[in-house]
Amino acid sequence: MGTFLVYILKSAACLAVFYLFYKLLMSRDTFHRFNRFALLGLLVLSSVLPLVEVSVNRPAPVHETMLTLEQLLLLADVQTEGEAVAQPTTALWVRVALLVYLAGIVFFAVRNLWSLGRLAVLLRRGRLEQLADWLPGRTENVRLVVHNRDIAPFSWMCYIVLSRKDLEENGREILIHELAHIRNHHSWDLLLADLCIFVQWFNPAAWLLKQELQTIHEYEADDTVLREGVDAKKYQMLLIKKAVGTRLYSMANSFNHSSLKKRITMMLKEKSSPWAQVKYLYVLPLAALAVSAFARPEVSAVADELSSAKVNDLVASMKTNQVETASVAVKDTLMPDEPVFEVVEQMPEFPNGGVTGLTEYIKQNLRYPAEAKKAGTQGRVVVQFLINKNGAISDVSVLRSVDRLLDAEAVRLVRSMPKWKPGMQKGKAVTVKYTLPVQFRLKDVEAEASDKKNHLIIVEGAQTGYADISIQVNGREVTPEILRALNPDRIQSVSILKEPVDVAKYTTDKSKKAVMQVTLKKEDPKALAGAVSTIRVSDNASKAQVVIDGVMVDGAKLKSLSPDQIESINILKPEEANIFYGEAGKNGVIVVRTKSAASAKDGELKVSGQVVDPQGEPVIGAYITIEGTTNGTVTDVDGKFTLTAPNDAMLKVGYIGMKEARLKASPILVVKLEEE
Repeated sequence: MGTFLVYILKSAACLAVFYLFYKLLMSRDTFHRFNRFALLGLLVLSSVLPLVEVSVNRPAPVHETMLTLEQLLLLADVQTEGEAVAQPTTALWVRVALLVYLAGIVFFAVRNLWSLGRLAVLLRRGRLEQLADWLPGRTENVRLVVHNRDIAPFSWMCYIVLSRKDLEENGREILIHELAHIRNHHSWDLLLADLCIFVQWFNPAAWLLKQELQTIHEYEADDTVLREGVDAKKYQMLLIKKAVGTRLYSMANSFNHSSLKKRITMMLKEKSSPWAQVKYLYVLPLAALAVSAFARPEVSAVADELSSAKVNDLVASMKTNQVETASVAVKDTLMPDEPVFEVVEQMPEFPNGGVTGLTEYIKQNLRYPAEAKKAGTQGRVVVQFLINKNGAISDVSVLRSVDRLLDAEAVRLVRSMPKWKPGMQKGKAVTVKYTLPVQFRLKDVEAEASDKKNHLIIVEGAQTGYADISIQVNGREVTPEILRALNPDRIQSVSILKEPVDVAKYTTDKSKKAVMQVTLKKEDPKALAGAVSTIRVSDNASKAQVVIDGVMVDGAKLKSLSPDQIESINILKPEEANIFYGEAGKNGVIVVRTKSAASAKDGELKVSGQVVDPQGEPVIGAYITIEGTTNGTVTDVDGKFTLTAPNDAMLKVGYIGMKEARLKASPILVVKLEEE
C-alpha cells in the first residue's frame, strides 16, 4: 500500500506541473477540441510517467530532493532507548496518512454513487419525449426527459433532462447545446476526471483539471449552437437567465455552467493562430524533467520497507504510543481557559441591525484624529478582538497597523461598542475571535463637511447616491447633476419625504423610496436655469463637448436652452467620454436630451453604454433588460452595449454576484455595479 501511495504522490506532482503550464500557456486559446484532448492526454501522461524508472549510479542534484522526500515516506523512524538504537520500523504518521487517504477515496466514491443514484431517480420520474418533435430532422438516439418542475437543463450519456418551461420557451437553443455534449461524448471525459479525483482527491490540480474540462465542454457546445445559426446576443441572454440555477449533478454536463464570463468572452474572441498549438511542445521537456527527477539508485531495500506500511499496523502503533497519547489528552482536558472559536454555527451579531448597524455605529462614532487629518494620514486598520459568551468585548489588539493615532482610535472605537449577541455553537454561547477592518478615509470626512456646507441631505441607506430619490426643485423633477450645480446660497429650504403615501404624490416611479423637496429663494427665480449653464465636467468647462439629442453642438447651444426644455443631462468624465466619443471627449462630454425628443410620438431611444465593476474594469456578459419586457442585450468584451428602448423605459443592469441597478434609459450610460 505504501508503494501505491508514493506512486500517487509522484503522479499528483506531475499533474500539478502539467496543469499549471497548460493554464498559463494554452487555456485562453480557441482550440477547444485540441485543448480538450490535450488535457486528457496530460492526465494519462501524469499517470504513466511515475512508472518509468531510470537507474543511475550516482544521484544527480535534480533528483536528490525527490529521493529525500521519498525517504521521508519510506524509511522508518529510528527509536532510541538509552544508548541502544532499535531497528527501523514503519513510521506511525505514514500509516495514519494511508488511513486518511483510503478514507478519502471511500468518501468520494460514495458521494459519486449517491449522485448517480439521484440522477437515476430523476431520469425515471421524467416524461420521455421524442427529440425529433422539437428538433425536426434529428435522428440521434437520444432520450429526452422532460419534468414539469423547475430544473436546470443538463445532459448525461444519451439523456437530455430539462423542464417543460425551458423546453417551450428556449427549447431549440438548449437542445442544440446539450446534443453537442452528447455527440462529443463529454460524459466519458468527466468519468475519467472523476476517477482521477478518486485517487488524487487531495490534489487541487485534479479538481481544477475537471473544472477546465467542463469549461472546454461548454466552449465546444456554445460554438455548436452559434454555428447552427442561433443569434449570439439572444443566446448570451439565455445563458445569463439560466446562470442563476445550480448544478445538481457534478457528473453531468449542465447548460448553466458557472463559467459564464469565460464562455461569453470566448464567443466574442478572435480565433487563435494555428501556430499557437506549437506551445504544446512544452510537455516534452517537462516529461524529461519528471523522469530525471524520479531516477534514483536501486532502492530495493527501501521498497521492501515501504511495502511493510500496512494500514492494519496502525492499531499496534497506537497501543505502543498509548501512554504518551493519554498524557497529552489529560493535559488538554486540564486546560483552564475557555475554548476560543473563529467560526461557529451562529456567528456573533452586532446589536441593533447586525452588519448594517455595525456600519452605522462606526460611521457615527469614529473620531478622525485631528493630527492625522492634518498630516493626511489615512488607511485601513484591522482590529482583532474576542466576543465573550456574554457578548462583552475583550482582548482588543491591532492586527494590521497604519498609524499610532489611527490605531488608537480604532481600538477605542471597538472597546466602546455595546454588548454583542454572542456566537452559538451546538446551542451554547461560546467565545469567538472576531476581526474588523476600520477604514479611515479623508475624502469621507471632506464629503461630510461639504454636505453640511451645501445643506444637501442624503437619505439614510441610499447607497447609490440619488438613485432611489425623486428630486423636486420648485415642484419640478430634476436630475442630480442639476441639483449639484445649484448655488447653496440660493436654496431656501430642503425637506425629505419618506412615507410611501407622500412619495406617491410626486412620482409614479416605484423605484423611488423618498422625495427631496428643494425650494429656491424667491429673489432668484432663474437659479435653476443658471444651474444648467454652470454644470462642469472638467476644470475648464468651456472645453467640454456638448451633445444635444445625439448631435454634437457648441456650448452656446446648451446655454440657450431653458430648464423647461430639458428632459435629462448626463455628465461624462474624460475617461468615460473617450469610450463613446473618442478624441472629441478628451475634456468630458455633457449629454443633453430635450423633452421634445423624448416626447416624440412612438419615439424610441438608442442607448449606448458601458458597465464597469467597482474598480472601473469592464464587466463582460452583464445583462441589460428593458423593465417589463424580455428584451435586452449583454455587454461585449469591453463591457459595452447598445440597445433600442422606448423613450420612457426603465433599464435593469446586473451581473452574477453584483447588485442589480435600475435606471432610466438615456442616450449614454456608464453603469458601475456594486458587489453584493
